[in-house]
Amino acid sequence: MGLDVRSVMLVGVLLSALTVLLLTQAGRGFPDERRRHLRLWSVGLLLHPAAWALLAGRGELPDVVSIALGNGLLLLGFAEMCRAVRGFQGLPERRLLWWGAVWMAVSLLVLFSAYWPNYSARVLVNSACAMTLLGAIAWALRPAIVQGGFTAARLTGAFAALGVLVAAWRFGEHVLAPRATGSLLDASTSDLVVFVYACVGVMFLSLGFILMHTERAYDDLRKLATVDALTGVLARNGLTEQGARLIAESRRHGRPLSLLLMDMDQFKMVNDSLGHQAGDHLLRHLAERARLVLRGEDVLARLGGDEFVALLPSTDLQGARVVAERLRDGINHAHMRFQGQEVPAPLSIGVAQLRDDDEALDVLLKRADQAMYRAKRAGGDRVEMALAN
Repeated sequence: MGLDVRSVMLVGVLLSALTVLLLTQAGRGFPDERRRHLRLWSVGLLLHPAAWALLAGRGELPDVVSIALGNGLLLLGFAEMCRAVRGFQGLPERRLLWWGAVWMAVSLLVLFSAYWPNYSARVLVNSACAMTLLGAIAWALRPAIVQGGFTAARLTGAFAALGVLVAAWRFGEHVLAPRATGSLLDASTSDLVVFVYACVGVMFLSLGFILMHTERAYDDLRKLATVDALTGVLARNGLTEQGARLIAESRRHGRPLSLLLMDMDQFKMVNDSLGHQAGDHLLRHLAERARLVLRGEDVLARLGGDEFVALLPSTDLQGARVVAERLRDGINHAHMRFQGQEVPAPLSIGVAQLRDDDEALDVLLKRADQAMYRAKRAGGDRVEMALAN
């Protein structure tokens, strides 16, 4: 091919350097626990310019340096990227495994360059190690690849899998047509495609890894907006989203949907007498007890203050009343303990079932709210059903 290999290497050096700068700048906006993975990736990326410089010195440097050390640094860079992806995905990094694979490859490259020179043998060793490392990156991201949809993790995993295919092509070509002599400076088509991937492709892998961090940061912000930080249940925004989903499913499948609105009868008194810390403990206690009663498909949310909502799919009004009584009894029989003192938390609960003319969650919530206030006016610590009209 007419493309000069050294020119490809120079492009690889420049792109690697620019991508490291991009990673460094982007990393400043992420929390410290996330920066570690970006630092690992950056270290791996920084090894590539040094590797290309050594590989470009073929003929001027001893073969054991330009070939074995150059390829070794390139592979070690991919090993660090593999550790970064696995760590980001919450998987064991397995540093010794990947470093061991690179060390074995370098040892064989020394053998096939200094003691038993064989070009195809070196290509097979290098390709096999590259396939292992890139394959490990793709495997760590396989849930995103299988899941479908356009995500940064899927894009990065697919590009890593493309690298495996490119390396496998080169591996197969040298298995079918081995060459004892040769040089990367006189590259075949598959050799050059691998070099282009290793130079230019790494930039796309790096951009995908940055986007993975960005997507996770967005998910974290979204979670903060939809989850109540104190109790860990859904916040009002999350309730609105889940409520719309459950109402749509109820209408589509013709199944009942009920709502419980819970309010603590003595919450203000606890706050005033024991302090806000006790009040916070009481809110968490209610959330924990409610989780023990509710099913996995039920939705629990905090509206604000001491008001909680439970959405019960496939549950009619009478079934919801049974659940509400269980919640009330559960709180009454398992008082919170605060500083050695038992703190009762009687509940007033309003129960309402979705009707055909209920246009949105707010309508259902309003009827449950009216029932809950009737329970309070009746003395509290009781369950009231929404009126038929």
